Amino acid sequence: MSAEIFFIRLYNVNYQKVYDFSYKLCGDRHRAKDITQQCFLRLWEKIDTISSDTEDIFPLLFVIAKRVVIDESRKATTSALAHKDIYHTSPGTVDETESRMHYKQLRHRLSNVLQSLPDKPRKVYQYRDSGYSHKEIADMLNISITTVRTHLRTATHLIRKNIGNTTVIIAAACSLWACGKDKDPATPTGPVTTAEINRWILDSMTYFYYWKDGLPATPDPSMEAAAWFGQLKNAADRFSIMYDPLVPATYPAGLRSIYGMEATVIGYAKAPGGALGVVQLVQPGSPAASKELKRGQLFTRINGILLNTGNAASLLAKLVTDKKGDLTMATQSADGAITETTILKVTAGGITQEPAVQQSVILDNTTPKTAYLCFNYFDDTQSAALLQTFSNYKQQGVKQLVLDLRYSPGGSTAMAAILTALIGNNINAESIFAKYTGNSRLGNRTMTFAQTMALPESGTPVAFDQVKPFQLQLSKIYILTGTHTASAAEMIVNNLKPYTNIIQIGSTTLGKDEGMITIADGRNPKRIPWVLMPITYKLQNAAGAGGYSTGIVPAYQVDELASLPLQPLGSTADPLTAKALELIGVAGGRISNSGLKAPQNAATSPAMAYPVLISRP
Repeated sequence: MSAEIFFIRLYNVNYQKVYDFSYKLCGDRHRAKDITQQCFLRLWEKIDTISSDTEDIFPLLFVIAKRVVIDESRKATTSALAHKDIYHTSPGTVDETESRMHYKQLRHRLSNVLQSLPDKPRKVYQYRDSGYSHKEIADMLNISITTVRTHLRTATHLIRKNIGNTTVIIAAACSLWACGKDKDPATPTGPVTTAEINRWILDSMTYFYYWKDGLPATPDPSMEAAAWFGQLKNAADRFSIMYDPLVPATYPAGLRSIYGMEATVIGYAKAPGGALGVVQLVQPGSPAASKELKRGQLFTRINGILLNTGNAASLLAKLVTDKKGDLTMATQSADGAITETTILKVTAGGITQEPAVQQSVILDNTTPKTAYLCFNYFDDTQSAALLQTFSNYKQQGVKQLVLDLRYSPGGSTAMAAILTALIGNNINAESIFAKYTGNSRLGNRTMTFAQTMALPESGTPVAFDQVKPFQLQLSKIYILTGTHTASAAEMIVNNLKPYTNIIQIGSTTLGKDEGMITIADGRNPKRIPWVLMPITYKLQNAAGAGGYSTGIVPAYQVDELASLPLQPLGSTADPLTAKALELIGVAGGRISNSGLKAPQNAATSPAMAYPVLISRP
């Protein structure tokens, strides 16, 4: 058994257990995902020392998880002390996002220098940077403490020679980052007023907002913050958001975030009310999954009210706002007749861990070797699963790929860069991934693959060298899209075009050709409770092509709802997958039409375009 296959097996068996344990340790689901990711990255580094006969690897992962948490605590303590020392001596403060960008750029430069160091000095420096003592490093590397100190001096000398005294620079950047957004010489005191909040919102928008021209010169001191933010938004802005982390009601919500499902309503003459609800996607472990909902199931009523083309949108919206409701389930006979069956109660609750790799299948008996990948969420903490998927494709000799993004609402641009680099032809670390056009203050910027991958939203950055061995170098790819395909998923469709031939199948995408940044008050104590995520950039690919605010139109328009029931994702009977296989020329061509007319969508749950978090280059 190869190391890659062995690792995949260990990953699949242990991921959920490691995540659950990590969550118990830290009590934060985002940190738990990051800890889990780091555990498997460290396991991969040790994979050659583990016997393939090992049945239970969890005790080792248990130890690694505890070590990761200890490392994080040490680094947090060290960082906090540096913040405290420099905070009191700093003559002023700078914008949080600007400081975060400088810090990440410095870490990226440091990472590049470390890659050029000799093996032992590099490892010693990395272990020391993670908080290990000289003795612990000596024990792990089987060398003396004196040798550890020698390697550390060598590494430090070479780093300073290349980029200066990094400890001082990084500490300074971190301290400025902690100081926050406020640019006034003195931090306000006393109760936080509406006028102060609205001034902060306006200042932030004036600096970062793509449509900053036309913003008022002074804030309205009487208008509530949410209403003030809404008034500032440009008429063309569909995606900028503002929320209070302590007030869940301020978060954007949809069926997916509440129940872990996607559903739509279509006009259907044989339904009791002339419209039919269709469950399109159910996430594993979600509240919807706990009720045994599945893709393809049908419903005719919400809260006892018959669905029709006039009330469908409001009834779906009520499911979101109420966070509970009743669905009257139904079945479809061979002649298309609809029969109502049971009433199913759905409620919000629990944590849905949206898998990035929703499904991966290498089709049997296909020439050329063809794989299907349903990729749902661009989450940095799941990069190991993506790399292992492509490692398997590489090992199995995959030459054609069907990439299903029809339910992918986006996420991290760093993850988008990784996926693009794994697929595209002749992509290297310095190839251009994306171009950004900002307002008159921010200007235009270009980001390479290496630069983008070095700036994840969360988790550990993935170096281009980690991606390179698994690149498929495809000259053509088949991408399945739908109305839920948004943001980073749309970047895949657009940004692959300079590097490979895109065959797009399905429906027009959502149309989010824009990037956002996150702005929060980082002062201690914090005065502004809100988090801003304004549209900051328009996005283009390496060739400068963008402008898809109305969506990216597929070359082959195929409506999956034209033939019910919906087929499982990855099935060769699914109309979109079948069309891709037909174009590839492998077995499992397009299925015959059932004779039903293609229905018109009566309503759909609003697609949540997950914000793309971009650190400015």
